[in-house]
Amino acid sequence: MDHAVDRLQRFAVKLYLDPAGAVAPPACIEVFHGWIREGAVPGMLIDVADYTHLAGGPRVVLVAHEANYALDDGDGRMGLVYTCKQPLEGSLPQRLAAAAGSLLAAAERLERDTSGRSDGGATFLRNEIAAVANDRLTAPRIAGAEAAFREALATFGARLFDRAPVEIRPLDGPGRLGFTLRTADAAPLATLASRVR
Repeated sequence: MDHAVDRLQRFAVKLYLDPAGAVAPPACIEVFHGWIREGAVPGMLIDVADYTHLAGGPRVVLVAHEANYALDDGDGRMGLVYTCKQPLEGSLPQRLAAAAGSLLAAAERLERDTSGRSDGGATFLRNEIAAVANDRLTAPRIAGAEAAFREALATFGARLFDRAPVEIRPLDGPGRLGFTLRTADAAPLATLASRVR
């Protein structure tokens, strides 16, 4: 890839919750505070922000030095988002894989920590992930940047989904550059995580 998008460091990856097993956002406040105490997920964990009174964006945010983890419904679907805040090493597909590894570790932990709750637990879809560029200067929503980001996502998607056919579709809306990657074959979160280590 020979495009400015290859230098992209500010991006987010999102794993969607199964609508039938979507944890209630308020439950994540308590869970995320527990993660800070235990150092349960990758990163230097700092604080939890409660936006449960709002809709259409981050509902609960676990703030870390390297990235933020958030329960988010900004694109109309609830999921867990990992938003990079610090530079990562490697090519863009490698950086996407590193971020996905942290996201998948958090998703596994969220499923485990919310299982058996009377107010519902988290269950993630295992065949779909989204990626969004959070830098409109490096990755504007124009044809050349879109093609370069799609190419990086195709490489990343082949790794994550073990070379299964992957459908890459642009996210709706005129805002940031973003895509969803979907395959027909679901795999356990631990298997997906092992592919991006």
